[in-house]
Amino acid sequence: MPTVGWVDTEDVIERWLDAPEEPELSELLEIAHDVCSAYAPAAVPSPVPARYGKAQMLQAQHIYARAKSGNGDSIGPDGFQVSTYALVLEARNLLRPPTRRGGIF
Repeated sequence: MPTVGWVDTEDVIERWLDAPEEPELSELLEIAHDVCSAYAPAAVPSPVPARYGKAQMLQAQHIYARAKSGNGDSIGPDGFQVSTYALVLEARNLLRPPTRRGGIF
């Protein structure tokens, strides 16, 4: 399977159990990579840290969950719904880890 952005699609399929089928998965990963690249520091380290790939996967999962849930904020059958709060914050923290400033995180 190909590499899309900072992740290998085979690795994503192993970690994301309900990942969509190809070519939708690659499209989501490409979009997530674009979003993450825009937010990441201008100078991406070489080699790329593993956290960048994790951020890309979280962003792809967020986009997919929002697409499936429509205007609501949860997905799943009645009685088993899961809130789809913004995983984007977690992805942002992976791309730009919070730094301590003046004793406050």
